[in-house]
Amino acid sequence: KSWEIKAEGEGVEQSTLRRFELPFATSEAIDATIYFLATHSLPDALKGEVNEISLRTICQIYLFGRLFNICSLVEQAYRTSRVLINKEPHLACAAFDECILSTKLLLLQYGAPNSLDEVKAYALDYMRESPLTTLLEGGTDFLNADSIEAIICDQDMDADEYTMFHILNTWVKQGEENVETAKKVVSNINLSYIKTDYLNHVVRKCEFVESADVVAALKKIEELKANQSPDEKEHVLVEGAGNDEINGIYVRMEEDIGLGDEEVMFIKEPQDDEYCPEYGLYLMNTTWAISPCVDYSNILYSVDVTEEPCASRRHEAPKHGWKTIEAVGPPPTCTWNPSKDKASAAKQKSYVAPNLSDLGKNHKSIADVADGDHDEGYIRSKSLQTMLSLPTDEGHEDNDYHDEFDLSASISDVGYIHIPK
Repeated sequence: KSWEIKAEGEGVEQSTLRRFELPFATSEAIDATIYFLATHSLPDALKGEVNEISLRTICQIYLFGRLFNICSLVEQAYRTSRVLINKEPHLACAAFDECILSTKLLLLQYGAPNSLDEVKAYALDYMRESPLTTLLEGGTDFLNADSIEAIICDQDMDADEYTMFHILNTWVKQGEENVETAKKVVSNINLSYIKTDYLNHVVRKCEFVESADVVAALKKIEELKANQSPDEKEHVLVEGAGNDEINGIYVRMEEDIGLGDEEVMFIKEPQDDEYCPEYGLYLMNTTWAISPCVDYSNILYSVDVTEEPCASRRHEAPKHGWKTIEAVGPPPTCTWNPSKDKASAAKQKSYVAPNLSDLGKNHKSIADVADGDHDEGYIRSKSLQTMLSLPTDEGHEDNDYHDEFDLSASISDVGYIHIPK
């Protein structure tokens, strides 16, 4: 779009007419800017409609204000963009994309504005702090190739490698033309930090990931597991056995070793300074036993599980009740411990979802509240994960969540504007 601006006023010897090409601005953005310069306010429709088009238009207005140093316009557009983003977090992605796209178009004819792009910075910080409620709530629909590359390469994003890959994969699914861009940026994601099941069943099937890269990641994962300290893995600590060789840490084995479909096996490997065979602690049917790995029929200690354990706890060896069979007494005590990762995950599961059939009804008692249930029966409009992902707005200002604006500048910021018919 093009503008013709006529400068008149004090200090101007004669009126001059200049023509500006603004490749980044739509006609809606130009109309809204003219409206602001005449009324000191953005159009109500633009501020009231919380959607992608409105936010992109505001970002263009914001860039126009930065380009021509119209401070009042910059301030109003910035505040309005924050209001819209706070109402619909996924629109932070649209704002970020528009800032990158508009600036790129602007640089074709003009230099970059001297002022900081605060809208872009605010949108990026919002995505960094809350990728789940922005990028993975439909935000990737608004991104072009330059934007997704900037996001995947960003080192401050509060997301693990799985989440970053999921963001990229979601964006690629929007169109086949995205595959080539994804091939260039996927190298910024460390595949060896993604779980093996996801690597085999999802990542391996993606067009933008080379099969050799998946194989290399799986190999690195195996190497990391091999070098992992035994007490960081799922293990059983055996203590107090009369046969001292039996005592020690038994690590859970995931692969099939031939005991059957329901097998649960923990292995104690000899240390560098030990000269003894490997021992296995395992569950067969309803009996836990400890035997040399070279001869599982030679049971040294065992304990019968009288009640069939639930599937989720079947792998937990009993601590007490062991008997000496073909070994020196006394029998050991066995303490099962989860892996470090599972222990950390279990600590985070502190919230239980409400019964959907009771949602909105208050059946709570004082005992419920004392036991940690403080929702008081109110209908939940947002999930706990969504609330925890809301960004912290340390730079909160009073006008961020409503539309009032005290304009201090006037139309004299730019002089007289002439729009040709």
